[in-house]
Amino acid sequence: MSEKDEMILILDFGSQYSQLIARRIREEHIYCEIVPFNTDLASFENRSVKGYVLSGGPASVTDPDAPRLDRSFFESGKPVLGVCYGMQLMAATLGGELDKSENREYGQSQITVNTESRLFRGIAKSSRVWMSHGDSIISFPDSFDIIGSTETVKIAAVEQKKGNIYGVQFHPEVMHTTEGKKILENFLFDICGCSGNWTTESFIKSTVADLKAKLNGK
Repeated sequence: MSEKDEMILILDFGSQYSQLIARRIREEHIYCEIVPFNTDLASFENRSVKGYVLSGGPASVTDPDAPRLDRSFFESGKPVLGVCYGMQLMAATLGGELDKSENREYGQSQITVNTESRLFRGIAKSSRVWMSHGDSIISFPDSFDIIGSTETVKIAAVEQKKGNIYGVQFHPEVMHTTEGKKILENFLFDICGCSGNWTTESFIKSTVADLKAKLNGK
């Protein structure tokens, strides 16, 4: 893998769907890696990271020992898509308000979205999405617009007014989210600016070449 090759980083908060997120991204011919949420991202400074996906996770953001990110992460200027727990973490870190629910919301819901948002451009205004979360977001900072709602979840999707940070309370990576593929494509290509020219074959070839170069250098 060349340092020049573009990639998406998935910060993993323990979601059962993290591998599925990676699969969906690679199906779009974009290289990605899954790393623990507390990975030192300085090690990727010389890599062409085009954007970040924050995975879901089993923890509650309201718990004192829940996985966290420093506020500075959201000030890097790179595109971010927070999924489920990832969106809740965004809210908690940036000044929103959350409420710990007694019961998890699990299953399909009907969502209505703002199709003028770059994240939802080209999709149906109303569609089915897959929810799997326990906490509810009561409010988001004023620097964000609400771009998606369901009957029971007022803040189901948000976008930063002046920036490239997005959050969805549902899981676009699962097949039960009917417009999930297009949503991910919008994030990867329109928002992150990925070219989609990666293949597993080229990855294997470049990896073998890198190994040979390292072995010959010894």
